[in-house]
Amino acid sequence: MCHRQLRFYKSTQCGHLTFTGDTYIDCNSPNCRISSAHPATCGGPGTVCRCRRYYTQPERIVTHEAS
Repeated sequence: MCHRQLRFYKSTQCGHLTFTGDTYIDCNSPNCRISSAHPATCGGPGTVCRCRRYYTQPERIVTHEAS
């Protein structure tokens, strides 16, 4: 499933995480509305596309520690 990677740096003194950025990860699934592999013609004329339309839980990554 499509998700986001959230990047943080961690304070060595208090353990606080500070957000530094995020990256979109594409699952490449045709059944995921957010994916670039989802067909534009999904649902057909007069019907609604019922494919997944949400991100899964983000992946949290600590890139480095700072004091």
